[in-house]
Amino acid sequence: MPPAVTDSLDIWAVDSQIGADGSISVDFLLPTGIYINLDVPRDATISHIKQLLWKQAHTYPLFHLLMEIDSYMFSCVNQTAVHEELEDETRRLCDVRPFLPVLKLVTRNCDPGEKLDSKIGVLIGKGNLHLLFSCFFFF
Repeated sequence: MPPAVTDSLDIWAVDSQIGADGSISVDFLLPTGIYINLDVPRDATISHIKQLLWKQAHTYPLFHLLMEIDSYMFSCVNQTAVHEELEDETRRLCDVRPFLPVLKLVTRNCDPGEKLDSKIGVLIGKGNLHLLFSCFFFF
């Protein structure tokens, strides 16, 4: 068996050559349509990243249209091509491992069933969990 080789372009890998100072350039999309690019620490928590974004967004136009910071959470597309809402803000960015370093700021909504399906799907590595369950119960 050949030795394990990590992809040198994988920015989430521990031994990645990208960002010698430990920071990653992340694109943020705000609900106001504003795009912000920030260099954030690779191992920063989602909460810390949101605070950094909020400080930077304060200097951009349309900031006054945003609600309070706790009304929002990030969403991204993860490595398994699943749209994931990042409710748990104690997770680190390198643990979330978005497919691309793009985070979208979205308003929090409460649909517990859909969120549970999404979390279970991420844990077992399946994208469309509702289709999996519907096929399972069909037979």
